[in-house]
Amino acid sequence: MNEQHIAHLEAQLERLVESTFAHLFGKRIRAQDIALQLARAMEQSAVSDPRNDARALAPDHYMILMPTEMRQQLLQKQPALAQILSEHLVELAMNAGYRLNSHPLVEIIANDELKMGTITVVANHGKKKHSTTAVMQRVDVDTVPSAPLNPQLLIQGKPAIPVETDVVNIGRSRDNHIVIDDRAVSRYHLQIRLRFGRYTLFDTQSQSGTLVNNVKVKEHNLQTGDVIQIGNTRLVYMEDRPTSDGQTQINDPIEPE
Repeated sequence: MNEQHIAHLEAQLERLVESTFAHLFGKRIRAQDIALQLARAMEQSAVSDPRNDARALAPDHYMILMPTEMRQQLLQKQPALAQILSEHLVELAMNAGYRLNSHPLVEIIANDELKMGTITVVANHGKKKHSTTAVMQRVDVDTVPSAPLNPQLLIQGKPAIPVETDVVNIGRSRDNHIVIDDRAVSRYHLQIRLRFGRYTLFDTQSQSGTLVNNVKVKEHNLQTGDVIQIGNTRLVYMEDRPTSDGQTQINDPIEPE
């Protein structure tokens, strides 16, 4: 894995927990320790994609093991650490050229067999539940915001395509979730990811760029009615909205021009 990607993740972790590592643990643990172990776990557990995708498939379940005291102090300082680390792992996988089938699940688990200042990262595929023991306990994770209702993409002249997974890759290559037959579109042009209950669009370093509502973007939180332009192709993002009385308002589809 490129050292630049690991260094970027390390910098993100440093900002994430500010000076937590230094204040709580002195020199016994650094952001680099977690960054390196997450990157190595991703790299070592990546497997060939069964769909014959040229890109390896990164694991989507990560367990960070540490002594109980360390875990308690870290989560007290940053309660949303697991969820935020999950977002950083998606970025790390994308930058390293790996593919993800679903949004990574991160668990921060107490293990008092480890010495203070020591962490271990274990990665696997499939978001398997981890059984609890007297020294290894599953983390209580805050309720994740509900996903959008009936999200879909309308591509000019074609039936609506439901957005049903946490990660959707879009581009000209046949191994994308949504394939765009447009030579002006990059092979891997953009990615749509479910983040904190909303779908967010990311341009994945495409050649021609991505426009949303005629504005060039690298990242954009999608809202119903947004018009996405890639190459010569327009897509419209739509979702249903709940009304104040708890009912669901179904929006009429908007066809791309």
